[in-house]
Amino acid sequence: MLVIWAKFIALLILVYIFGTQVTKSADIIAEKKNLARAFMGVVFISMITSFPELFTGISAAAIVESADLAVGEIIGSCVFNLFIIAIIDVIFRKKNFYINRKKGDIFPFGFSFIMVGLLTLGLSLNLSQKILNVGVFSIIIFIFYIVFLRILFKERKITVKNEIYEDKNLKAEIVKFVISALIIIGIGIYLPVVGKEIAQVMNWSESFVGVIFLAFVTSFPELVVSISAARIGAFDMFIGNIAGSNLFNIAIIFIVDIFYLKGIILSDASPINVSCGIIAMIMNFIVFFALVRSSRYKILNLVSINAILLIILYILNFIVLF
Repeated sequence: MLVIWAKFIALLILVYIFGTQVTKSADIIAEKKNLARAFMGVVFISMITSFPELFTGISAAAIVESADLAVGEIIGSCVFNLFIIAIIDVIFRKKNFYINRKKGDIFPFGFSFIMVGLLTLGLSLNLSQKILNVGVFSIIIFIFYIVFLRILFKERKITVKNEIYEDKNLKAEIVKFVISALIIIGIGIYLPVVGKEIAQVMNWSESFVGVIFLAFVTSFPELVVSISAARIGAFDMFIGNIAGSNLFNIAIIFIVDIFYLKGIILSDASPINVSCGIIAMIMNFIVFFALVRSSRYKILNLVSINAILLIILYILNFIVLF
């Protein structure tokens, strides 16, 4: 048992190290290529920080052949990403990023709410229709993702800012990026194997392991990036990264379904994942509503009611699964 948990902790540390590196290199590359910070947060960095979710999902579907590990890890990552907002709210309690939000920060969370809703609906309906071995709902989800990306590109203008990485070499950062990305891919492929071992040894359901443990490891890069962005006051990048990561995580279902040859991944996943999807929708709506209203209220001038609600829902998600 100790060996299995040692493997899990080692993977967590590796994701932290190389997830941080791949994100930093992505930031430098984006600056050198004159990409906007908005683009970086919602699309570029969010995709990079979601590399672990992508390859963990593919591995869970193709190698371990577990729909619950794959779907649970994806939904769990969305829930944990929203929980990160509560963590930032508590750590940086003297600042209020809901007030300082920009108009463009609201749209991604609205789209994220719709995407999580589609995923939850797909799990609930349990449809058997598929096109070339891919479930119809997985295809619908991916189409919505592409449409939302097009809308976000139109809403967010690309503006070149002053360089903060003038001393960095583009070629060197590309090499670091590729190496770090490959290591993360390797971790993502191996992680479901460890997850299945944990489920068997601890006698836990694969949905529980996927939503709680695999999601925690694969979402570690988002946590690191969010705290770093909030520390320098780049709350729009932090908000964009969370919303963009959740959008990409849900879209991953389409890719994972391609590699799941046993059937349709949303149909084969356990019904308990529907409950997790509903909780993710509620958490997403809380953040969306707070951004729309520019929420100002904080209990005892310290923690916002939004953070408390997100923490309660995250704990509830844990209880429902266990």
